[in-house]
Amino acid sequence: MTIATLEQFKDYVRELTNDLDDTFTLALESASAEVRHYLGFDPEASGPEPDIVMACCLLAAVHADVGDPTINAYRRRAAQRLLDPYRLNTGFGAAASES
Repeated sequence: MTIATLEQFKDYVRELTNDLDDTFTLALESASAEVRHYLGFDPEASGPEPDIVMACCLLAAVHADVGDPTINAYRRRAAQRLLDPYRLNTGFGAAASES
C-alpha cells in the first residue's frame, strides 16, 4: 500500500492521462517506504495526516523525476520538514530512553 493514492499524486503533479501510472505507482511505493523509514512507524495504520500525504507526494516526485538535482533536494528537505513533527525515536533523548 502507498501512503498517498495514485489519484492524489496525479492531482499533485497535474497529470490527466494514464500514460505514467506504472511509473507513478512505483514512485509512490518507493516514497511510502522512505516515509515509513524516516518516521519509524507506518502512518497508514491510523490514516495518514495531510502533512504526511503531502510529504509522500513530494518524495514521489523526487523518485519519478529525472530532473534538476537542486529541485529534488529541495523537495526532499521540504518533505522531511513536514514529517519531522511525527517522527519517532529521534535524537539523544530517544537513544537514552531505549537503553
